[in-house]
Amino acid sequence: MNSFFIQTMRFLFVPVFLLILNTSGYAEGLLSVKNVVQRPFSLSAEHISTWKKDGIRVFAATKDARILQGPFQITADSAVCWFHEEEAAQYTEAVVEVYCEGNVTILQDENYEKYEQVYLRFETMTGIVVNPDTLPVETFEEPQKTDVILRGEGIRSLKKEEYLSNEIPANIPPSGLPPREEIVDIVADHIDSWEEDDRRVVVALGNVKIKKMDATIDADSVILWFDKKDDKDQDLSGQSFSEMYAEGNVTMRRKDDVQIADRIFENAKEDKGILINSQIQTKIQGQEKGKRTDASRAKKRNTPLMEGIPAYLKGEEIRHVSKGQYEIRNGVITTCGYGHPHYRFKGKKIRLVQRGDHNIVSSTHNTFYMGQYPVAYLPYLSLDVRKKEKLLRDWEFGSSSRFGSFIRTDWDLYAITGGRQKEWSDLTMNLDYLEERGLGTGLDFEYKGDDMFGSVDTYYIKDQGDFDINRVPIESEDRGTILWRHRQELPYDWRLDMEYSYLSDPRFLREYFEHEFKEEKDRETVLYARRIHDTSAATFLVNEQFNGFDTTVDSLREKRYSERLPEATYRVLGEPIWDNRLIFTSESSATYFNGTFDRSDMSRLDNSNNSYLAFASADQSGETQPVTRVDTVNRVSMPFKPWFFNINPFVEGRVTAYTESIDSTDAGDEAGGPATGRFIGSTGFDWSSTHWRSYSVYNEMLKINRLRHVFVPELRYTYSPVVTEDPNELYQYDAIDAMDSSQVAVIGIKNMLQTKRGEPGFEKTVDFVTFNLDYYMFPTDAGIYNDGINGIVIREDDFVNLDFRSQLTDIVAFVSERNEFNTEEFEFDVVSSGFEIYNPPDWQYFVGHRFIRDVSSTIILAADYRISEKWSIMASEKYDLKSLAEVEDEDGDVETKPRNLKTNFVLSRYFHDWVGSLTLELDPVRNDNSYRFDITPRGLQKTAPRRFWF
Repeated sequence: MNSFFIQTMRFLFVPVFLLILNTSGYAEGLLSVKNVVQRPFSLSAEHISTWKKDGIRVFAATKDARILQGPFQITADSAVCWFHEEEAAQYTEAVVEVYCEGNVTILQDENYEKYEQVYLRFETMTGIVVNPDTLPVETFEEPQKTDVILRGEGIRSLKKEEYLSNEIPANIPPSGLPPREEIVDIVADHIDSWEEDDRRVVVALGNVKIKKMDATIDADSVILWFDKKDDKDQDLSGQSFSEMYAEGNVTMRRKDDVQIADRIFENAKEDKGILINSQIQTKIQGQEKGKRTDASRAKKRNTPLMEGIPAYLKGEEIRHVSKGQYEIRNGVITTCGYGHPHYRFKGKKIRLVQRGDHNIVSSTHNTFYMGQYPVAYLPYLSLDVRKKEKLLRDWEFGSSSRFGSFIRTDWDLYAITGGRQKEWSDLTMNLDYLEERGLGTGLDFEYKGDDMFGSVDTYYIKDQGDFDINRVPIESEDRGTILWRHRQELPYDWRLDMEYSYLSDPRFLREYFEHEFKEEKDRETVLYARRIHDTSAATFLVNEQFNGFDTTVDSLREKRYSERLPEATYRVLGEPIWDNRLIFTSESSATYFNGTFDRSDMSRLDNSNNSYLAFASADQSGETQPVTRVDTVNRVSMPFKPWFFNINPFVEGRVTAYTESIDSTDAGDEAGGPATGRFIGSTGFDWSSTHWRSYSVYNEMLKINRLRHVFVPELRYTYSPVVTEDPNELYQYDAIDAMDSSQVAVIGIKNMLQTKRGEPGFEKTVDFVTFNLDYYMFPTDAGIYNDGINGIVIREDDFVNLDFRSQLTDIVAFVSERNEFNTEEFEFDVVSSGFEIYNPPDWQYFVGHRFIRDVSSTIILAADYRISEKWSIMASEKYDLKSLAEVEDEDGDVETKPRNLKTNFVLSRYFHDWVGSLTLELDPVRNDNSYRFDITPRGLQKTAPRRFWF
C-alpha cells in the first residue's frame, strides 16, 4: 500500500486517545447530539479509493457507501469524504467533509430522512476508520475526476455547513465549475498572437516551456494553432488546441516517455505528427501505475531484471501515424543511453505501439552491433519494452570457507511461456551450486487477486556436509523448507491470514537463510481471522507448531511455544459510556492450550536484573496436558482535564478460569490438579501536562535561530492489590498466567528543543534536541511481565530508561537511545551512543558503541563513500571489546577475550545501465570468510541476498 497507511495508521485503524470531554464547534442542524465529535467516524463501501492533495486526504466510496458517527448513519450509492489529515496531526479535532448522492438515507436514532444529494461537515477526535467490503483500499498518486467527485467539489466550494437536495443530479458537472477543457500554459522570452480566419496563432520565442494536460514541451521556438469556439473568445481558455510546430532542442515528455528531436510537428486533432533527427525514450516497467500495491509484499517481491531501465528508439525521421503508434525507417533500438551506444539493434523498419501497460516494438531486417561491429542478424524482432521478460533473472558467484566456491541463479519460468501469467502471479526457480554442500533448488511462487494475495517459497538441498555452524553434526542430508503465506479479504469486514511452515531441522534457516533467520518473523503454522468494526474487534486464532522444534533460534537456546488450538478473542477499544463521562475497554478470550514441555522445566531463575519463568504444560510423565483458559479483563476510565492537566484514573478487573491447575500434592499420581480460577483487581491513573516556552537564542555554528522548549511531565501508576491465586499453582503459557500482586510507578519527562533552519522564507522546524526519561519503580519487587526467549521475563529492579538525540547540524546527529540505568545496583545495564553523519549521495558514516552489562561492549563502524561518478565503496565493522567467548590462556585459566564480530567491504562500479559489485566478508561468529561478485541493473541493487549469507 501507499506510505500513507504507514504514517497515519493511528487515524485510520486505531482510535486516538479519548482524553478531552468538553467539545465545541461541530456542525449544527442534523449534527446536534452532544459530544458526537468524540465518536469514531467510519466509512465503508464495496470499493474505496484514496489520494492526498494540499494536506487533505480524499476517500471516494462507491456501491453501498455507509457512514457512521455516533447515532448518525448515512447510506448512499456513492460518497466522497475530505479528511483534513494535516489538521488532525496538529490539533485535537479534525474536520471531515462528506458528500453523498444517490438514494441517500440519513438515520438518527429512530428517525430518518431521504435525499438525492447531501453535503455535511463532521468533526472527529478519533480520525477515520475505513473498511472496504470486498476490495482493499486503492491508492492513487494523482486526484481522480469522476462526475460524483466533481459535483461534490462544486457543492463544497459553496462553503456551506450543509446542503440537502431531492433533485437527481445530472451526469454532467454542475454549473459554476470550470469546463474540463485542456489548458495550455505557455512561458517564453517573447510571445505574440494573432487571428487568421477562424484560428488563433501563437508564436513563442526563446526558452519556451509549454504545459499541456498530458505533456510538457521545451524548445527554442514554438508555433501553436487554436480553433476558436466563439467569436467573442479572446483568451486561450475558450479555444481548442489544434496543431503545434517546435524546433531547436525540442524535448517532449509524456508520462514515462521522453521525445527528443531537432523539430517536431504535432496535429492534436488527428493525433499525428513527425519528429526530425529524434529519439524516443520509454521505460521498461513491470506494473501499471495506480494499481494497488502492498508495502509488506513490495519488499519481498522479485523485481524483473530490466524493470526501470530506459529503452531508446532513434531515427532520422519518426512518424507519428496515429494515437500511440510510431514508425521509424532505418532506426536504432537500444537500452544504452550513450550518444554512441555500446550495443544496439539497427532495423530497416521499426514500429512502436503503445497500448495501456504495453509498449510493443517490432522491427524487420535487424543487425545487432557491439560498438561499430555487427555480430548478429535477426530477420524479425518483437518485444514489449514495458514488460521485458528475461529467462535468467539474477546471478551471483563467489567463494566461502564454509560452502566452497558457489554460483547462485534465479530463473524466470514465465519467460518461457511469454509472461502472460505475470498479470496475477510470478514464478521463479532457484538453482544453486555449492562446492562443499551440493546442489540446491527451489521454487518461489507469488500470486495476487482482487481480494487476496500470497506466496509459496520452497527450497531443497541434498547436503553433503558433515557439520553446521558451531560444529553441530548434520543428522540428515535431505534438508529444505516450505513456506506458504496467504491473505484473504472476506465479506462483512473479515480478513483471513494463513501460514504453513515446514523445516527439515532446527538449524536449516540459520545455515542457509541467515537474513530470514535474523530479520523476519517467526516461522509458524497459523490460521488467523479478524474483524474490526467501529470500536470492537473479534479474532480467531489457531497456532500449531508442526515442526516440533523452535525455528528461529539455534540449538544453544530454548524458546517455549504455547500452541493455541484455538483461541477466540473479543475486544472493545475506548467505547464511551454514561453520556461520554466514562471510557470502557475490554478484552475477553477463550483458549485451548496444548503444550509439549515437561513440568520439570518450570522454574524461576535469577539473572542479574531479570527473572525468568519458563512455560510448563505437561505432567511428570512427559505426556501433553491440555488446558482450557477463559480470561476477561475490563477497564473503566474517567478522563478529565482540569486547567491544563490531563488526568485519566481507571479501575480494572481480570477474571481467569482454568480447567486444570498444577497438582502440588505429595502423591503426584494425578495428571493435574483440579479446575481453578482467580481474580486480579487493579487500579491506577495516568497524569500528564504540556508546557512550552520560546527563547531568543542564536548560534551560527549550530544554526540555531531561536529555541522553543516543549516540556511534558508524565506520571503513570498501577496497583494490583488483589490476586486470589498464586501463579505458581497455574500452568504458565504467557504473561497473563505469571501476573502477581504488584505496584508499578513510572515518572516520565519528555523534553524537546526546536529551532528553525533554512533559507529566509523557507525555514523548517527542526527538532534540535530530544530528551526523554522514564523512571520505572516497583515498590513490592513484583514488576512487569513480558514474553521472552527463555520464557516469561519478570523485570523487578528499578531502572531509568533514557533516550537522547541531537541534530547538531543538517548532516551531523548524535544519538543515544534505549539506555537503561539500574538504580538499585547504580550502574548502566544498557548504554548505546553514536554519531550519524549523513550527506547523500556522496557519503554517509556512522560511529557507535553499544554496551550490555555482563554480555558485550560492541563498537560499530559503517561508511558509504562515493569516490567518483563511477566508483563507490562501502565498509562496516563490528568489534566486541567484552566478548563472552571463553579462551584458555597459557596457564590454562579460562578468560574472555575481545573478538571481531563481522567485517564487510563492498566495492561498486557504476556503468550506464548496470552496477557491478565485489563483496568481501569476514564472519568469525559463523566461522565463514567469503567473497562474491554480482551484476545488477542500475537502481535495483538488493539490500540483502536471499540465501547463504546476509
